[in-house]
Amino acid sequence: MSDPHALLIGIDCYLPNQFPEGGSYESLSGSVRDITRVERFLLYDMKLAPERILKLTSSRGPDGQPLEPRDRWPTYENIVGAFWQLARAAQPGDQVYIHYSGHGGRTATLFPEIKGEGGSDESLVPCDIGDLKARYLRGVEISWLIRDMQSKGLRVTIVFDSCHSGGANRGPKGAVKRGLETIDRRKRPTASLVASREELLALLQPPPPPPGPVRRKLTLKSWLLDPEGYVFLAACKPQEYAFEYPFDDVESQGALTYYLLETLRKGGTSLSWKQLYEQVFSKVHNKFSSQTPLLIGEGDRTFFSAGAEDSPPAVDDSASPGAVRVLRTEEGRVLLNVGQAQGARAGMQFAVYPLGADPRERAKPVTVEIEQVGATESWAKIVSMRRGGLQDVAIEPGAQALPVSLGPSREAMRLQAVVSVAADAALEKIRALIAQDPSKLLRLAAEGEEKADFQVTVDAQGDYELLDAEGLPVPNLRPALAVDRESNAQELLRRLLHLTKFRNVLQIENADDESSLRKALGLKVLGTQVGFVPGDKPEPGPVSEERPIDLRLGEWLFLEVSNNSSRVLNFTVLDLQPDWGISRIFPGRNDAEFWPLDPGDKKVVRIQGDLPKEYDVGVDVIKIFASMGAPSFRWLLLPSLDQPEIVRRNMAVSSYASDEWATMQLAVRLRRETPAARR
Repeated sequence: MSDPHALLIGIDCYLPNQFPEGGSYESLSGSVRDITRVERFLLYDMKLAPERILKLTSSRGPDGQPLEPRDRWPTYENIVGAFWQLARAAQPGDQVYIHYSGHGGRTATLFPEIKGEGGSDESLVPCDIGDLKARYLRGVEISWLIRDMQSKGLRVTIVFDSCHSGGANRGPKGAVKRGLETIDRRKRPTASLVASREELLALLQPPPPPPGPVRRKLTLKSWLLDPEGYVFLAACKPQEYAFEYPFDDVESQGALTYYLLETLRKGGTSLSWKQLYEQVFSKVHNKFSSQTPLLIGEGDRTFFSAGAEDSPPAVDDSASPGAVRVLRTEEGRVLLNVGQAQGARAGMQFAVYPLGADPRERAKPVTVEIEQVGATESWAKIVSMRRGGLQDVAIEPGAQALPVSLGPSREAMRLQAVVSVAADAALEKIRALIAQDPSKLLRLAAEGEEKADFQVTVDAQGDYELLDAEGLPVPNLRPALAVDRESNAQELLRRLLHLTKFRNVLQIENADDESSLRKALGLKVLGTQVGFVPGDKPEPGPVSEERPIDLRLGEWLFLEVSNNSSRVLNFTVLDLQPDWGISRIFPGRNDAEFWPLDPGDKKVVRIQGDLPKEYDVGVDVIKIFASMGAPSFRWLLLPSLDQPEIVRRNMAVSSYASDEWATMQLAVRLRRETPAARR
């Protein structure tokens, strides 16, 4: 077990500061309290030695000055110095925990060639920012400091309970915002104590592609930090505020820190960061609907694990349980973080399990049924309870909910797949299995019904044959299923259900022509190229609507996703694979569920394709979802069809809340270059 270290920074007292156009970073009252409680948790619960904790705080004194000695103030110089001191003290493999509570802000960018002349840099706000000789600690500097720690083999965990940019949001009475809408454009010293401008500028440039073969069907890399080696939990997304609030009507605390410590003390240290985040996110979002925490990095690590040997085995999203989360509870109903954009619809039923319960251990759930579908959130009424009544159920924000029933078909779009089964005695069992399947995702074609989504026959070799609506064999189904083997009828049913779920994700679309977001999401193909060199700018090319984009193995595809609306959009990229699996390729598997895109901003993503060894050609469908909410698309993910599913997922399409989400997709045909083609 490696040695842990911590850097804790809390700023309540901000020295007098005033923007020329009005407004200022007001002093806070809960940031130092956050740090004090985090310190107690590390000392007494995690048994961290006091000499391994560095602390910078600024408490409000009666004269408006910090109570601490000046060398302990969280100034720019002291914060940077503490980062360097921490990096020197820790040894390779050590866990480094950094927790900041205070204001976050934006200042005029030092890199207009990257961000534009009017661009800004997200920053932490030191306590003496009112002095024009003082500097903000910019996001790129923080990235440099983290990367330096990574290069030394340190395992870094960062929690920022602050805003990382401004935005107009409101919280409940008594809540205080940790940030400003204003961008500070006043002249300040530009020299960095972290690195030279050239080095910081190079960090903002896109990195070269990773060496070696690509393992996923399609893969995507972040432009800035490699997600390996760190965990980053932020209090809110860009354009939002982080709040502090007098919880329990006693003392103000940061919402993120309060719920993080509450969850950890209830046994959360054994959870992965991804699981911990889901519970904290639900609790924060329940109290402050306009605050959306974000998680980036190694989500499969536990809270204070120092390396892979201290962490649970990584779990692939494509094989994880297809659960959604409870965001809020009211008498007789719950708010789930699933909506129209993820395929939810009225009438769907979910089994809700008590917080911390494992559905695989036969915990008794509460059944809820969706009655009001939103874009990414839906209200569900409680339709059955555990014995003992509602008071014994204890449904809390963060509890898991697993889909159990598709519900009655009320939508205009057909949700069930119609299956035509040939009149053959060997197929009687198939007909019976479809009729008895509780998911109701399949329906047997009626006599005389000409159009079916799938057709089942027996081929000349005595194997089940699965055909599509056009009567062509469904590709990439392995292995062959012999009719005379008893278990193969159940396997064929599994394939039909899997293909139906795949089809339902493929057809999720905002069909409302009047939706205000229909034209807000932009997608442009910038081009393709064999190699990738930082600074290269591929020639733009149109999105092909007539046929898939051709991409050979080893080539890179450059896509530009743009937000043409006046609101922040959160987007996710799914890959619908030729092996009938569905995976998330952006953000990364261990990162947050979505990437926030500010109004007018663009995000360039680069994708490199791969194919299974037995495939020479395959078509991937790249599907981009964007919404104003905080969506999770995990329950839509599917393993490859030749891999067993862990849980059943029911997916469908709805038609409400269309002003708050949009989607786009394009097909990419991957080809393996053969020796003949090279000649």
